[in-house]
Amino acid sequence: MKKTLFLYFLWIYLIPANATAQVLNIERERLKTDTTGLAGSVKVNVNLIKNVEKLTEIGFFSHLQYKTPRSLYLLLLDYNLIKSAKDDFSNKGMSHLRFNYKLTPVVSLEIFTQAQFNKVLGINFRALAGAGPRFKVIGNDHFRLYSGLAWMIEHEEPVKIESDLYQMPVETVHRASSYLSFTINVTDNLLITNTTYYQPRPDKFNDYRISTDLAAIFKITEMMSFSFSYVYLYDKVPSVGVPDLVYTIKNSLIIDFGR
Repeated sequence: MKKTLFLYFLWIYLIPANATAQVLNIERERLKTDTTGLAGSVKVNVNLIKNVEKLTEIGFFSHLQYKTPRSLYLLLLDYNLIKSAKDDFSNKGMSHLRFNYKLTPVVSLEIFTQAQFNKVLGINFRALAGAGPRFKVIGNDHFRLYSGLAWMIEHEEPVKIESDLYQMPVETVHRASSYLSFTINVTDNLLITNTTYYQPRPDKFNDYRISTDLAAIFKITEMMSFSFSYVYLYDKVPSVGVPDLVYTIKNSLIIDFGR
């Protein structure tokens, strides 16, 4: 029965040539950290997004991490091919590297760096690096609550639009990044997570981003899960031609290894 169910979901999620864009949620990607050693996962996405227009996407996402009693090394790689209703294609990609070191049972230090591009959201290239503390507010088998605050440097090169007289400038700025994240183990086979980020510029408080990622993860087998998520992103100062509010509805098949 399990083998039949596996083949059924594999057929559904690997065959269709449609999906959408994604918003990275680091908190959800580090949930699998209860044991030490090497772990990872591969995810195939079938997504629906509304931003500039309705889009479909097929995507591939990989997660690799190594955990010791006090340290966590996390590497995320993501690449997607996006197709609009007008058959226009756009590529986007992301790489994220993060190091977490536990100072006390409650406080950890995090250092991270990220590079990405997303033509649909007007980002030709964005690179950032930052560091800050992470706090375990509540942590037990059924409910976890974390918060964090980081300071980061962000360099962004917007997509050039020849038809527009006004172009967003190339900028290197400082941003604060704070978040609140919770995880609820409803049952042994159902996990609910939510993370909300707030990222303002200290020199321009009217330039900020707010994002929320809510997900329900259903365990199918020991190595495979199904995820349904809703991602909301509000950017007070978006790129030219991009709305300030975008959202994503995602259905994902997750295959885990090395747990």
